[in-house]
Amino acid sequence: MLGSYNLSLQGKSHITSGKVCQDSSHTMVLENGWAVALIADGLGSAKHSDIGAFLAVSSVIAYLKKYIPKKWNVSKIQPVLRNAYSFAFRNIIEKSFKDGNPIADYDTTLTVAVYNGSQIVFSHVGDGGIITLSRHGDFLMLTTPQKGDEFNSVNPLRSEKWAFGSSANDVCAFSMFTDGIYDVVCPWILSEQKQPIYINYIRPFMDRNVLKADTVRDFVKIKKEVEAFLNSEYNSGITDDKTVATVINTGTLPAVKSAEYYAEPDWEKLQKENRRKLYS
Repeated sequence: MLGSYNLSLQGKSHITSGKVCQDSSHTMVLENGWAVALIADGLGSAKHSDIGAFLAVSSVIAYLKKYIPKKWNVSKIQPVLRNAYSFAFRNIIEKSFKDGNPIADYDTTLTVAVYNGSQIVFSHVGDGGIITLSRHGDFLMLTTPQKGDEFNSVNPLRSEKWAFGSSANDVCAFSMFTDGIYDVVCPWILSEQKQPIYINYIRPFMDRNVLKADTVRDFVKIKKEVEAFLNSEYNSGITDDKTVATVINTGTLPAVKSAEYYAEPDWEKLQKENRRKLYS
């Protein structure tokens, strides 16, 4: 079974300012048995980005349901994803014209993954990303966060700087995050380390060695637990909206690595090294 869950939570900064959640997400299993996961992060500076994010996700869902190939072929799925992005972009343009608003008011990121239980074909634009878990137990960054030309800016769907690609044929689970959580999963302080992913943080999202994920009921429970965790004091430093979408192949249990692989990073040492580089 390809089990999944997704959720988009309003961030503290938006609760304080009275803004709605500007993220959108969805997971589903297509008629052919493949899973699709989608996340979109409406830009905080865009007045109607919540509408843009919702339109982006819903448009791609509608397009894939209609045009996804029946047989797995990466070279055929990628053009469909490109067309789905174009379809989503056109729908957002039409919405902006209809409402008489600038297209930039609807700016949003968009990341999509199509998964057959062992391989992912993805499309991506923005500063979130996808983390995969291989059957060998390796956590890997599948996408590269995209930043804009200016400091603290991001490439939205409107930029058309869309990236497409595929994974190795050994993926047993993956999670997608918008930047609020992604910046914790892959913090800047680990960016130059051999392992740039905070393994201990991400394991409970998708590693069946540390969570029970076998039935539909299990995934309902996992979603509730993930929501409680993201709203807990542990994640109080995340002020942005929080979105995660996860798909797990319950028929494949990933291998367990050595204890060293799951060792907590030496945060104090990393901080000292960073200060030394900055102020030496």
